[in-house]
Amino acid sequence: MLIKKFITIILFLFALVNGVPAWQSNLSVTTYMRFDGPGLLAHQMKEASNGLLVSVVTAGGFIDIRPTDRLNSLSDKLYYRTYFTTSTLRGDSTQTGKKQMSLPAHGGQVYLNVNDELFVDILDKQTNTLVKRYKIKRIRLIPEIKLSRDRDGHETPLFLSSDIDHPAKLMVSPGDGAELNITPGANFKSFEVEYTLVNLKTKRSEYKTSYNGFEPLKLLANTEYELRFNYVIQKESVQIVYIRVNPYWYQSIITYAVLIIVIVVIGFLLLTVILKDKIRSSEKKRQKLEAAAIRLQSLLNPHFTFNALSSIQGLMNTERIDEANNYLQEFSSLLRRTLANNQHLFNSLDQELEMMRMYIKLEALRFNFTWNFDISPELNTSGIEIPTLLLQPLIENSIKHGLSKLGDKGQLFIVCKKGQKKDTFVIVVKDNGTWVNNNSNTGYGLSLTAERIVTINKMKKDQKMVLDFDTQSGTEAILTFHNWLNN
Repeated sequence: MLIKKFITIILFLFALVNGVPAWQSNLSVTTYMRFDGPGLLAHQMKEASNGLLVSVVTAGGFIDIRPTDRLNSLSDKLYYRTYFTTSTLRGDSTQTGKKQMSLPAHGGQVYLNVNDELFVDILDKQTNTLVKRYKIKRIRLIPEIKLSRDRDGHETPLFLSSDIDHPAKLMVSPGDGAELNITPGANFKSFEVEYTLVNLKTKRSEYKTSYNGFEPLKLLANTEYELRFNYVIQKESVQIVYIRVNPYWYQSIITYAVLIIVIVVIGFLLLTVILKDKIRSSEKKRQKLEAAAIRLQSLLNPHFTFNALSSIQGLMNTERIDEANNYLQEFSSLLRRTLANNQHLFNSLDQELEMMRMYIKLEALRFNFTWNFDISPELNTSGIEIPTLLLQPLIENSIKHGLSKLGDKGQLFIVCKKGQKKDTFVIVVKDNGTWVNNNSNTGYGLSLTAERIVTINKMKKDQKMVLDFDTQSGTEAILTFHNWLNN
């Protein structure tokens, strides 16, 4: 009796183990089809109470459908057909349709889009009645991701994946560590999760996959990111999260604006100091040059006076008393004009020419030469300034060295006209004598004149005076004033 009871228990356990597979523990013993593929959710396989409908759920797209040995052994009595319904048959997610499909007798592999349903009907060949129906549906599946912030050892939830149709938006503080964790679930432990983190400023991306969890996200301050994650077996179901990392206080627009204002103010102050230093330096240099020019000018006055006194002495020695008195009277008038302008570095051209007329008239009394002034009406002589007594040494040398020996045959011409270049005019001291050899500026008065021209040219960088000589026909001293008009 004991042996019979033991054998009965062994047979009962053996039948129980063979009749209930691990992934189909709630299905009936009669199984006509088997299913396989990545993402197959065996725990969600269910059979209706009447035993006619078996629901199969998958997350992956590819599923392999094969008839079992049971169905093959009943091939003379049973057959199967397949068809599926899809929400994309008409391109409208609100519409569904049925599409017939055929598989070989030994089965095959099909691909399902998310929310598609595939039906496999087992039918009786004689009566064409339904024996069993398998409904395979691909469900939409997104990983349960928790995004949290770790600050001072305290974890604060920021986001929990829920709505795949609407991207989430998050804002975090700079320096916060963002933890990306996969919520554990017994049903989906074998499903791999992938994510892509895109820096929207630099367009650089970071891609990682994991079954359990990820390292903290490396987020930069004042930067926006796009986080996309999904199960590897279902890439079309993507959850999107936009993360905005706030800037540090020194990266804010107000801080930048204040910093720019401070830099501009400091730059302006530095520029003002530099410009003032340059102005003071330029002013000192100008004053120094003016002092040098006035010194050179003052050296001409005694020279001019001594020459005039020498001329008066010559008239008296030749007993030309009346002419000497006349000369002395004219000279005193000229000397007063000269002394009045002695401290002025520049004098108007019309006043300078008038002083030269008086001087030439005095010298003509002594040497008896003829003279003439030719002033171009194009020149506004009262509006043009030239260095005081600049012409006197040229005229003096022309008379003393060129005309003194010619007597009444001597001729002196003073010409003022516009130059060939723009804003240029020329003063020419021309005579029919010969007093310059090889363009050499010999003599005390001419040396001072050349030195004055160099000094004044340094003072006026935008203007320039040039002294040339021409001895082809008599002697011409040519003073050219470049860029002198309209200045």
